[in-house]
Amino acid sequence: MKTCLIVFAKNPVPNQVKTRLIPTLSPEQAAALYTAFLTDWCETLAKLTNVDIVIAYTPVEAQPDLQALVGDDVIYIPQIGADLGERLTSATQWAAKQGYTKILFVGSDSPTLPISYISQAVKLLDSRDTVVGPSTDGGYYLIGFSAAALTATVPHVFEEIAWSTAAVFQQTVARIHAVKATLGLLPLWYDIDTAEDLAFLHTHIAAMRLAGETVQAVRTESLLTELFS
Repeated sequence: MKTCLIVFAKNPVPNQVKTRLIPTLSPEQAAALYTAFLTDWCETLAKLTNVDIVIAYTPVEAQPDLQALVGDDVIYIPQIGADLGERLTSATQWAAKQGYTKILFVGSDSPTLPISYISQAVKLLDSRDTVVGPSTDGGYYLIGFSAAALTATVPHVFEEIAWSTAAVFQQTVARIHAVKATLGLLPLWYDIDTAEDLAFLHTHIAAMRLAGETVQAVRTESLLTELFS
């Protein structure tokens, strides 16, 4: 069984990433925050065993910059497609051609997401066609497919979705149901898109420290300390 986890990533250039945090943050601060999210998250994912980490990047010339941040122990592929649905479909097709039997997608907007959720998703795909991790904003932080589901389920699950809206999770589950694919569901978690999300992340990490829990997003924690001081 070959498993890949595909991280959708952008080149962390000011005014191109985390733009909903502007003007609360400057474009440079927003880019620095995205960089911290991505590098913390990839460092966490590197702890997974028997899982190939793939960075699906945009724009097409971004690979050298992202490789300098993330390193050489992952696979890099460009995102291909006009919208998110097409890009997800294209990456799925690439992974299937490489012989992966479990294909999972995540972003980099949930740097404190427990790695156990990823392991749970991989295990769920032993018995389910699809797995989804819902986020509190109405989207999802993870979606994955077993090899058995690829032909019948993809790209149908990525069609007719109102991307970047609160309806993404609902519409995706409806599409999964429509093609009669089985669903595995992960616990709810949160993304960081708005200033309110960022304030909650800062509070959550501080509470984790107070509770004696391990904080995996150390670069993010350090940057938030500066931003909120």
